[in-house]
Amino acid sequence: MIAASPTVYPSGSYEPTTADILIVKQYFKLYSIPLPDELVDDIIDAASYWAHTSLTVNGRVVARADGDSDKMYMRTLPLAVYGTEGDFLLDNENLQEEGFVLGGLPPTDLEWAAPSLIKPFRKIEFQLWSHDQGWGGEHVFRGTYNGAYSWFDASVERLCSISCFMGSIEWPSSLLFTAADTLDLPDDITFTQKEVKHPFLPSPSTLQKNIVAEHQTTHHIVTWTDLDDVEEGSPEAIAAENRGQGWKSYDGSFVRDLQVGDCITLWMRARFPGWTNDAVKAKITVFWAV
Repeated sequence: MIAASPTVYPSGSYEPTTADILIVKQYFKLYSIPLPDELVDDIIDAASYWAHTSLTVNGRVVARADGDSDKMYMRTLPLAVYGTEGDFLLDNENLQEEGFVLGGLPPTDLEWAAPSLIKPFRKIEFQLWSHDQGWGGEHVFRGTYNGAYSWFDASVERLCSISCFMGSIEWPSSLLFTAADTLDLPDDITFTQKEVKHPFLPSPSTLQKNIVAEHQTTHHIVTWTDLDDVEEGSPEAIAAENRGQGWKSYDGSFVRDLQVGDCITLWMRARFPGWTNDAVKAKITVFWAV
């Protein structure tokens, strides 16, 4: 099994750990008149000084309208659970690792703390490397996102209970890239919400469409926050649609509704004969307030 310490792949920017955040909180206690905990939390939150987890999956997967038109690409580790903080990479060399050891208690109270807020999640960043079949579509739409029938969606899968993380558990690595319904899971890992909707066409909640008739891989970055509040028909909604993203995906509800222990699942879609969604890599990064 893979222990709780992930392999770190520097992103070029500093991202604080939970331990860093807890130490900074302690500094605020050194004032002659210590600041209230609520004010300290507000200051740290306003500074975007958050813990994070990221999962990168390297590997080609193709969803085909003529075959498997709804295909899972990846699933994150349970969010904001001890052992899931940091940056993880799965590629062709380690996709078959046994799994991860998650949960349990850290060696010291200053190393880890579970989120104390009811709604602790602040931001999700999706990075997608993909393209469609490279031909087809209406000629006028080629090179744009209009008339695209190759796209990605994101969904949330919720564990039946997070009490399993009171002690250390083994989390199969196969759960990171295989639909839960097809796996023989341990008894302490059961989901109460699963991806059951397979929209026939891109919806207002679409994560990202592929560029029409583009055979070169395109790198898309999509960022959602808990403060998003885009309304239908607004300039922001129109701008999102022009980027190949559903306007409703920017209403903030996806981030605000996340709970500790949730997993985010990335789905590939393709519709109508000849259309494909060809993904070669994806990364999901999630930030939360400690």
